[in-house]
Amino acid sequence: MREMTTYCNPLAVEDIPSGRPLNARVAGIKDVSLLKDHRSISDPSVIFWDGKWIMYPSYGIAYVSEDFVHWKHADVGIPDLTYSPAIVEWRGKWYATGHMDPDVYVADSPLGPFVKCGDLTDINGNVRSAVDGCFLADGDHLYLFWHSQVPNPYDEDVEFMAGSVGVELDPDEPWKMLCEPVVINRFDPKVSWQRLGEYNQNERVGWIEGQWAFKLGGRYYLMYSGCGTEFGAYANGVVYSDEGPLKGYVPQKNHSPLTEKRTGLLRGAGHGSIAPGPNGSLWVFYTYALAYDHMYERLVGMDPIGVDENGELFCPATTETPQYAPGLKEHPENGNDAGLLPLTFMQRAYASSCAPGRSAIYAVDESLLSWWQPEDGDEEKTLTVPLGDATGYNVNSVRLIWRYVGMESLDGIVTGPIRYTVEYKAAACGEDWRMLVDASGNDRDLWVDYRQFEPVKAYALRLKIIGAPNGISPGVINFSAFGKCAHEK
Repeated sequence: MREMTTYCNPLAVEDIPSGRPLNARVAGIKDVSLLKDHRSISDPSVIFWDGKWIMYPSYGIAYVSEDFVHWKHADVGIPDLTYSPAIVEWRGKWYATGHMDPDVYVADSPLGPFVKCGDLTDINGNVRSAVDGCFLADGDHLYLFWHSQVPNPYDEDVEFMAGSVGVELDPDEPWKMLCEPVVINRFDPKVSWQRLGEYNQNERVGWIEGQWAFKLGGRYYLMYSGCGTEFGAYANGVVYSDEGPLKGYVPQKNHSPLTEKRTGLLRGAGHGSIAPGPNGSLWVFYTYALAYDHMYERLVGMDPIGVDENGELFCPATTETPQYAPGLKEHPENGNDAGLLPLTFMQRAYASSCAPGRSAIYAVDESLLSWWQPEDGDEEKTLTVPLGDATGYNVNSVRLIWRYVGMESLDGIVTGPIRYTVEYKAAACGEDWRMLVDASGNDRDLWVDYRQFEPVKAYALRLKIIGAPNGISPGVINFSAFGKCAHEK
């Protein structure tokens, strides 16, 4: 099936950890119980190495994939790098640091084990940290970029002037800066998508963050984010320079922002990275807002990007339906959609039971803030979604996004594999139910579970929850099926 393999956002990444300890630590909250327990993954920095893609997100530290579809957790020797890890290969070694963390780590492999090699220091020897930092190796020179408050050059009244700054690092001791930070770009109140808020309503604050630098040909690019990670308006913009890594940056004239997604199930497309893929392709990774139990409850996605005739980056679409896996299309930037349509949205789902306020319709309403949940004591735990009375659909894949109700790691109630089955109704009349996905023995802890299979003609789908981790009451944030209308011959 490789020639037809698809992925679907948000990415199905296993073993996503609790986001509460890190969110509490960065906020200075000593009693973590003051925050609701929740899962989160965000701010992915992605590299290609030894035939594999390695993702370094906030919270999870490292995940490895050979196909961009299946991501497995990897232990690199340190529990986390706070938010937005920065990673680079330099002179045969790999260096890493994290958000608001002065520690710089080194390893012989990007998969570690990493050990501390020094503290990030400025030209006066003061210990610093790089908020949302990223490295750029360019020949014999190494650079570091990060988010910072910068001087306000405008006449406008601005509460907080954020921007991107950069420095060159000592090539022999790459935790030491060789110059004062140089301002690369800054918040522009006239650029609406940079303004803080769901509707970019705060013209006095622009939270420029989420830096990612890379060089393509002779041009330097810096991708950055704006408006705030907790908002569906979160987006990525790009500035570029033909003069050098620390000067001459201008914003893209077209394709601004580069990635943006304000509507649909998945909202927000900011803070991420750009990684090479097969056949010379480029892929952008980014962060989605969920923000139910905590403002930093998030997920990640990816899509192909291209370079236009003016050397500007463009992203044809930020997606939430099945897309072809990298390597299947020679030029995915010219269109990568698999042509499979959502089939379950707002179909009149019904269930064996519903916990108070957790109606069956919430599993198919395309909102990350609602979910269906069966009542306690329900032995069936089934959700049925009709697709059509007389018209069948060729179903190619399903996507489940779970809600782990009752998660409380302080009491030992933690996430784990959810076991389930999905059946399909094979005839318009009668009760001819057949197995479609048998995950009754599932042993993977997947917050997002995307399953592809040979297409079947179905008139309805039925999800049955069989098992969940002790103490967890599983809910279904989203149950989507993808396919096409089956025309009668």
